Amino acid sequence: MRNIYFQLVGGAAGDMLLSSLIGLGCPLNYLKKEFKKLKIPFDIKIKEYKTRHVSSKKLSFSGKSNLSYLGIVKLIKSSKLDKDVKEKVLECYRLLFEIEKKIHKIKGDDFKFHHLGEIDAILEICGFYLALKYLQIEKIYVSSFPLSLPCAAVLAILKGKNIKITETDYETVTPTGAALLKTAENFSGSLSFKNSNIAYGNCGDNDYLIAYLMDKDYSFEQDKVIKIETNIDDMNPQIFESLFEALYKNGAKEVYIEQVIMKKSRPGFVLNILCQPSDFIKIRNIIFSHTSTFGIRYQEYSRDKLKYKFVSKKTKFGKINFRISEAPFKKETPEHGDCLAISKKLNLPLLDIYNSLK
Repeated sequence: MRNIYFQLVGGAAGDMLLSSLIGLGCPLNYLKKEFKKLKIPFDIKIKEYKTRHVSSKKLSFSGKSNLSYLGIVKLIKSSKLDKDVKEKVLECYRLLFEIEKKIHKIKGDDFKFHHLGEIDAILEICGFYLALKYLQIEKIYVSSFPLSLPCAAVLAILKGKNIKITETDYETVTPTGAALLKTAENFSGSLSFKNSNIAYGNCGDNDYLIAYLMDKDYSFEQDKVIKIETNIDDMNPQIFESLFEALYKNGAKEVYIEQVIMKKSRPGFVLNILCQPSDFIKIRNIIFSHTSTFGIRYQEYSRDKLKYKFVSKKTKFGKINFRISEAPFKKETPEHGDCLAISKKLNLPLLDIYNSLK
């Protein structure tokens, strides 16, 4: 599995996204074969498109049809596309349907889109998810969305996303492009990765995007954690012992204290906790119930962790579990709890046991 990053230099549309995925290695013949499972007449062409900036592939479709929303749903459900592709296409169209219905105050469960029911839009959306599956894309990242002359649907779809306003005389992001990238992880700053391939999706001299195929480093595991902080300067420090116990018991991954000088030169503490997002509510409530604080601050962080396993090894002190990480970052650390238990059992300094295991 691999990841992909879309840098929206000039915008995003369905044909631009699909063209870039073809440029990354999804064969056109594969898409044609899959499109036949829809049982609709179509023609698809792709040609090199050169501008003063880049050389890219430009995709075009032809075919006569303009289906309503329920007509599209029936078409996709009755097709022989893979189940996971069907689900993603239907989810995309459901989003577009709900947005358009709300904006135009449409009653009932069916209506015809302005463009999204036409052959090219259907094939662009199906092709996008087919190409992602072929390329074995696990996760999608996307830059800020450059918006110029956005329609109401695009603004509604991209609510909560990072955008930047540009000045052009055309629509830079279409509803199709916005919907296809709705669930992508959105970056407004910098992103570092090992790039294995790039391709362009183009609609004009300045209206293009760049797709980067990102090599995934399998020595890491990734997850999200929440860091919680609060300042405390009016509480007996002896209370921290029971607080730590309660926090760890309820899922805290790390708990630590920093000493600080606060207002009016009072000595105080900054309580820091790392926890999984699913444990946040429990941890927050423990902080408020076990300390004197009236407020906390928190932020979600992405975390890279080395993959590791526990291996039991025979030592001169007996069996000890070691935490061992995988290549290329090879590390081996004895478990503290095992070493402490042996220290007490043999009445030896803990430091001597650690030094003997080096």
